Amino acid sequence: ALPLTGWGSDAGEYNHRGYVIWEAMINTQGGILGRPVELKIYDDQSDPTTTARLYEKLITEDKVDVLIAPWSDDMTMPATTVAERYNTPIVTGGATLDTIWGRGYKYVCGLLPASYDYVGVAVRLLKGKVETAAVVNNELTYTTGFGDAGVTNLEELGIKLLGREVYAASATDFTSALTKIRGQNPDFLIGGTGVEDAIQIVRQAKEVGLNPKAFYFTIAPGELEFVKLLGKDAEYILGTTEWEPTLTHLPGFQEFYDAYVAKYNEEPVEDAATSFGVAQVLKEAIEKAGEIDSEKINDALHTLETTTVFGHYKVDPETGRQLGKKLFVIQIQDGKRKIVWPADYAEAELRFPAPAWKER
Repeated sequence: ALPLTGWGSDAGEYNHRGYVIWEAMINTQGGILGRPVELKIYDDQSDPTTTARLYEKLITEDKVDVLIAPWSDDMTMPATTVAERYNTPIVTGGATLDTIWGRGYKYVCGLLPASYDYVGVAVRLLKGKVETAAVVNNELTYTTGFGDAGVTNLEELGIKLLGREVYAASATDFTSALTKIRGQNPDFLIGGTGVEDAIQIVRQAKEVGLNPKAFYFTIAPGELEFVKLLGKDAEYILGTTEWEPTLTHLPGFQEFYDAYVAKYNEEPVEDAATSFGVAQVLKEAIEKAGEIDSEKINDALHTLETTTVFGHYKVDPETGRQLGKKLFVIQIQDGKRKIVWPADYAEAELRFPAPAWKER
């Protein structure tokens, strides 16, 4: 199940594209264990209750062989609970919430690092450069997890948290919260956001004259529309990405990239590469198991170590939590996403501090 409509539909559509590309490619190559692959995809409408019902249907009515989790922690939480109840392995590609890996579940594993590290890499990059920070986040489960991760990392690094603002999922006016934060004058603003809310926060931060030395947002800076809609106002903004189309060293990259561009006439983004990588991992696990057997496939998923188009895969064999995936800090520079950390993959140096809006 994917959020093809509702608040998660942008990411859901990119996930869908990655799976469609993979399905066509793998069937051209002969399928898995000599059998063709059929993807069964439903729209969960970005609603966790609908997600749970759809995974019940996939297992009990459709009788699928294996499960792929939905996008975001909000929908992944109920989906993995259903999978656990039926002892059915499920691979996640949109889950970062620490809680998912702390429930003692045996049938879940994932490709993404936890929220703590996702936000933490950017906070650690700015250690010694900023002394104070503020956090603002959407009330949704996954964005609250990002906000919590920001607070934890700030505390650990001795960066003073001046305040935290939490807003409703439906909010579009952030003026009051941003004006309050402006009064606190933080060096660093951390946003636990999706795409649309991050764009509005940037626009309204400019309007109220909020001028931290660095802006950081989750999810949004890695998406194409962020720069398209903000233009020059996106400059200097930091984000985290697990994948960029410049990581051409990854095995199978060019084949995936070319197939995606040919079908959709644009470069693939992280969410599409993630779903393609999820499917690659699932294929390897089934082949390692040698048959369609839930227990054998689950064992393979928890012990497999491989590198996909998305990156390295290695999980904690007890919890299924991702251990091997690299994270990258990106910054919008001259209208493009540039990796600025880690140094081995950096395409540009960090531009810091960001000039005040009136000085740009």
